Amino acid sequence: MRPGATSEQTTGRRYGGQDPAARQAARREQLLDAGLECFGTDGYQRTSVKQVCERAGLTQRYFYESFDDRESLLLGVYDSVVDVVRGRTEASIADGGTTIADLARIALGEFVDCLTEDARRARIMLLEVVGVSPALEARRYRVIHDFADVIVAAGAAHAGLGETTHEFHLVAVGLVGAVNQLLVDWVLGNGSTDPDHILAVCVRLFAATFDDFVPD
Repeated sequence: MRPGATSEQTTGRRYGGQDPAARQAARREQLLDAGLECFGTDGYQRTSVKQVCERAGLTQRYFYESFDDRESLLLGVYDSVVDVVRGRTEASIADGGTTIADLARIALGEFVDCLTEDARRARIMLLEVVGVSPALEARRYRVIHDFADVIVAAGAAHAGLGETTHEFHLVAVGLVGAVNQLLVDWVLGNGSTDPDHILAVCVRLFAATFDDFVPD
């Protein structure tokens, strides 16, 4: 048996109608759910592998069949949150209004709702991954630019910008940063406690920015 392998992985036996791969995938989801709860409530630095396993109802040997360490679980949780937020935001853009103000209100509304309806998501996406390691910083940087690409694509498709410029992409990065910071303040309790107020400010920022770039 290889180091770290469980007996069921080596025998390939089926239990409860599931093969070993399906059971491992299910355990991985349990650990991701536990990571969301622990990291999103108590924080990454205050959470141990043992605590995550206790929350998931699994032993530590099952943790290490799916994750190398606590940081790799945080990355998995972060990616899961990003996938949910981006998926809902892009779906709302596809069904968005005809004007840029309507589109901003719909898409940003979905983005803000997705994070504020579950503060654990906001805490993990905006706070807990910051400064953990160079690898997580690189991933976080990529996510910021991925969301900026979504803004650029929406501008090209809905605002008649045609071929977008490097300057507009830089502005899109700035808009992502502005929205993120308003939500960071919300998580920390330093800003507005009303997500609708945050949304209204974000819509004004986006509408004013697009007005500057839309051709007359």
